[in-house]
Amino acid sequence: MVAMRGQAPTGSRLPDGVWSIDPQHSEIGFAVKDMWGLRTVRGCFRAYDGSLTVREGGAAGELTIVAGSLDTGNNRRDRHLRSPAFFDVERHPRIVFTATAVTPRDRGMTVEGELATGSSRVRLEIPVSVERTADNGLRLEGITSVAREAAGLTWNMLGMIRGDAVLHARLTLERGSR
Repeated sequence: MVAMRGQAPTGSRLPDGVWSIDPQHSEIGFAVKDMWGLRTVRGCFRAYDGSLTVREGGAAGELTIVAGSLDTGNNRRDRHLRSPAFFDVERHPRIVFTATAVTPRDRGMTVEGELATGSSRVRLEIPVSVERTADNGLRLEGITSVAREAAGLTWNMLGMIRGDAVLHARLTLERGSR
């Protein structure tokens, strides 16, 4: 359990309990510049699960993504991204984000944690907006940039890939475990 520092996002704490991702109402995606920065490749991951446990001012969470579920809308590119040149999904089938701290801020929180991609580990601080849904769920939305090289994604023939990868998540959480 990681400590929540300070007050909760909107002046009250996040509701205690176990919260699970509703994959039907959630999305995890990425964007990367290629063609020497002239084009943005966007994609999403189709399979993932995770939960957030909130108890007495502390929170712990983990998000597990099936690396082979990535989808950019181009089968040839997707096969290349799944290959050993990028995600190497045969050897590293999962991408895992583990929350290590949650700090309240205006209209949300900052989630600190570690992103594990293959044998690489990257520390992230993600600003996350938080809102209640009509059915007493939670909707979390965050976006951050990750240096591809730090995440172990170093393939870059002729310098075609430019800049960092931008990751985004829109997660709807419901009470209870799946």
